[in-house]
Amino acid sequence: MTAHYFIATSKPIPEYHTRGNNYAFLNGEAYKENLPFTLPYVYELGGEDVEFITFLDSFMEIGDVVELYIYEEGRLGYRLSHNYPKESRTINLFKKTYKDEYGEYQLDSKKWKEELTRRTIASKRSVTTFVKY
Repeated sequence: MTAHYFIATSKPIPEYHTRGNNYAFLNGEAYKENLPFTLPYVYELGGEDVEFITFLDSFMEIGDVVELYIYEEGRLGYRLSHNYPKESRTINLFKKTYKDEYGEYQLDSKKWKEELTRRTIASKRSVTTFVKY
């Protein structure tokens, strides 16, 4: 079994690299047909951690949206991931809130990145949407 972390953005990330930042991304176009994204630019990344959250917070501008999804494949490339929209999460990086199927939670304004890493951010069962507004 192989797990791939993908994000979809409304603007290309290579623009971000020209500003001197170096978060590692791979082009995810080969998987685009199999992913439940609504945004046009797809990239594969290493995982969900504090560095990723920090990158998103600096990359995203007010009004931006980024989608995150774990795509798992088994032997011979068989798809193991499914999309259940009712289990989706929305994380607002501006208001510092986390919303899942059970409710919306306010994150601590000073420790919000650490709080997020202790919660389920990405899933192979639904898309996580990051917003900044």
